[in-house]
Amino acid sequence: MKAVQAGVDEFGGTERADLLVDAVHAGELPEARLDSSVVRILTQKFAQGLFEHPFVNADSATRLVGNPAFAAAGVAAQRRALVLLENKRGILPLKAGRPLRVYLQNVSADAATREGWTVVTDPLKADIAIVRLGAPFERLHPQYVFGQFFHEGSLAFKDDDAEFDAFKRVSAVVPTIVTVYLERPAILTPLRDRARAVIASFGVSDAALIDVLTGRARPEGKLPFELPSSMTAVQAQRSDVPHDSARPLYPFGFGLRY
Repeated sequence: MKAVQAGVDEFGGTERADLLVDAVHAGELPEARLDSSVVRILTQKFAQGLFEHPFVNADSATRLVGNPAFAAAGVAAQRRALVLLENKRGILPLKAGRPLRVYLQNVSADAATREGWTVVTDPLKADIAIVRLGAPFERLHPQYVFGQFFHEGSLAFKDDDAEFDAFKRVSAVVPTIVTVYLERPAILTPLRDRARAVIASFGVSDAALIDVLTGRARPEGKLPFELPSSMTAVQAQRSDVPHDSARPLYPFGFGLRY
């Protein structure tokens, strides 16, 4: 009831309308308060024409969905949004036209061969390795609908994670470029210590990634949040203050350039 009384008009991820009904019957919540929420919500829906025109114009959709100009702008945004975090000994950009033997983890072999690279399955035979990882997460509330797919919990990579273990094995024997999909912050300390280059992504195709690795495009992104150095630092920070972990590995707004 505190959320409603504080001004929340609509709840997502729950179907427990019965709690509001019970609160009204118990005299804990005036019915007029719910009516005011309904008015505000319906006003927005009517303003958008959702009742008079509930269906999309099929002809307009055909012109817009998959529009080549829009797709090209999206790929350009993917390239520019990449955040270069580490570039040890200037491994990036990779020299154009150099015939490389590459070991890939979670990267399409087709994207690499289009670049003229030879894909190898043994990292010991590779000149470089390109690895894609996702930010770590846990499923702490699988008993709830949102908990079944919501990524929460620790931000740290764990040694029993198969993909992280594979990265460690590969980076121990060949210069490795790792890119991490930061759909949430992550503790990148073990990646920084092992990889020659570290790149943060927020959703990027293999082709767009390779464009940046080869220097056809440049990473221009800046971190939208700080990346802490450890979970100890995360647990010690204040939950209501941004960018305040002790000695962050990469601060808010960090991003290198070639």
